[in-house]
Amino acid sequence: MTDEWIRIAAPATTSNIGAGFDVFGLALHEPYDIIEGRKIDSGVVISEISGPGSESIPTDPEKNSVGIAAAEVLRRCEADFGIELRIKKGIRPCSGIGSSGASAAGGAYVAHILCGEMLSPKELVLCAAHAEDVTSGGFHADNVAPCILGGFTIIRSYEPFDVMTIKPPEDLGIVIAMPDVLVATKEARAILPHEVSVKDMVFQIGNAASMVYGMMSGDMKVIARSVNDAFSEPHRAQLVPYLKEAESVAKSNGAIASFLGGSGPCIISFFNKSSHEGEHIAESIRAMYDEHEMKCDTWITEPGSGCRRI
Repeated sequence: MTDEWIRIAAPATTSNIGAGFDVFGLALHEPYDIIEGRKIDSGVVISEISGPGSESIPTDPEKNSVGIAAAEVLRRCEADFGIELRIKKGIRPCSGIGSSGASAAGGAYVAHILCGEMLSPKELVLCAAHAEDVTSGGFHADNVAPCILGGFTIIRSYEPFDVMTIKPPEDLGIVIAMPDVLVATKEARAILPHEVSVKDMVFQIGNAASMVYGMMSGDMKVIARSVNDAFSEPHRAQLVPYLKEAESVAKSNGAIASFLGGSGPCIISFFNKSSHEGEHIAESIRAMYDEHEMKCDTWITEPGSGCRRI
């Protein structure tokens, strides 16, 4: 049994992106988790967890998204070995930028490599989504899909599962703002209504369709007009202090759009790299939170390529 460690960078992602609840996802270049794995005789063992929020993450592989996803890959591949895993978190849990999704995708990806890359990309996404189902209380792939496939992803259907990916515009810049508050995915999903009006349904469909057009055509103005949401953000806004102020400040300082990232609390702002600097947007959001005596971390990044071996 080889003792060679395989190292995977599993990037943060943002999901929903306006009207695309549980459908749209976007891989980010950074931050990212690092998942390491090597073959052992049998079973799944998590021997080390470090990084932001690591003290709250279970080492039990049946409760940890890395272990659950890796075990699912081993099961599908009928592997005759086990796997030892080490996790270095670069994405804080309860952040809204796919912390559990990155862990699940990274666990699936490292097991995939150790199994000789037998699975298709879609099967790999399903293995990671299985882990999300166990840990977050709902089967959704809008974070794990872009984390594995990269780019802007669209889940056309969950039954049968069908996912596709689009390369985002080259000039699309992204500012992530992370106010110092935790929002658990289960809590954020529980707060959503089970029914929507016909008016809201039409609004969502129109904005989702135009978002896909904007991403495919590279039309930044269409993307800016399409980041609208009548479903998840209006209900989740109460979980994130000063959300609307942060969005307004971002757009006043060069962002073409600003919105709640996933379940929150992160705030995602899009900007056009050809005409604006992300640092000015990031500074303005930090300053607003400073005025309210709240800490807020920021990153300036761009769309990413998904899980990669390092």
